[in-house]
Amino acid sequence: MFNKEGIPFFTIIIPFFTIIFVSFMATSYYLKLSEESFQKDIIEAKKIYQEANKNEEQLNTFIEKKIEIKTEQDDLFKDFMFALTLVVIVFMVLFTFLMISIIKDVIKKYKKQVEYRENELKALNENLFIKVKQGIEEAKQKDRKILEQAKLARIGSMISMIAHQWKQPLSQLSGILMELETTTRFKKVDEKYILNAIEKSDKMIEFMSNTIDDFRNFYKPDKKKEDFLVSNACKKAINIIDATLENLGIELSLNIKEDKSIYGYPTEFAQVILNIISNAKDVLVEKNIKNPKIGLNIESKGVLSIITIKDNAGGIGEKNLELIFDPYYSTKDSSKGTGLGLYISKLIIERNMGGELSVYNDEEGAVFKIVIAG
Repeated sequence: MFNKEGIPFFTIIIPFFTIIFVSFMATSYYLKLSEESFQKDIIEAKKIYQEANKNEEQLNTFIEKKIEIKTEQDDLFKDFMFALTLVVIVFMVLFTFLMISIIKDVIKKYKKQVEYRENELKALNENLFIKVKQGIEEAKQKDRKILEQAKLARIGSMISMIAHQWKQPLSQLSGILMELETTTRFKKVDEKYILNAIEKSDKMIEFMSNTIDDFRNFYKPDKKKEDFLVSNACKKAINIIDATLENLGIELSLNIKEDKSIYGYPTEFAQVILNIISNAKDVLVEKNIKNPKIGLNIESKGVLSIITIKDNAGGIGEKNLELIFDPYYSTKDSSKGTGLGLYISKLIIERNMGGELSVYNDEEGAVFKIVIAG
């Protein structure tokens, strides 16, 4: 059906088959009409001879002449049709070769166009592969920068909170030393007083050492998922920031309606809670809110644990609500925030733990809502 160039023969041969078929039908129709005309002439001749009372020999002679004439006409027509068929076949062969040559040229041009398009597509795919590779590398570098900046921000926040945690024990140590100095100057110090002062100092130093251990363990990343109580992770975060909140006069309330065990990374989850509370603290201080409050509620519905953290700072602007979780977006001054805290918090809750972190405003302020399946 196809030649080596892939050209279908029927597209060229069918027209000639049609011509031959029409010629055959026309010839058959002509022969049929000729035979009917001959028979009609014979019948009319017989009638005429019978009416004229002519003998039968004359009739036979007339019929024989008619047959000879018809035979000669048929032979001439057959010769003509044979010659016509031969001419059509020769013309068909020549036309076929001509059409094959034309179609070959068309196919060659088409193949060249296809080859050119394939080369263009290949080059485009190679460029696209390079660009995708570059994009992936840039994204990795961006993620590294985000993590580095987040680490620096955590270090700054940690130092600030350690300073608040140490403020009270340092003041107490200073008081103990001042008392020792005064009693020594007035020569009223005795062994019991010195031992008592040393015991108090040891307790203060132990508290400060434990504070460092708490912070170090708090920011140590989890290596594997585990089951943990939501309330324990929240309390762990509160213990880190409670001295800072107390120093700023911010009231933090923890309301546990129904506690539940969830599966994930407890330290990372506690860091998310700490980050949201820390953001609320910054907004309350920035807006200079009277009677500043932060509420942390823990409840559950079915298999879901629901944690909400709300403040009374007046809420987040509508434009900021849509962008609040974007990286590098912050409503704070550039010196006070990197815009990475909430972005990383959302990644931890949604990507690492399969939960959902969202935000909305109520009548008092912003409400951050965490929903995680137990």
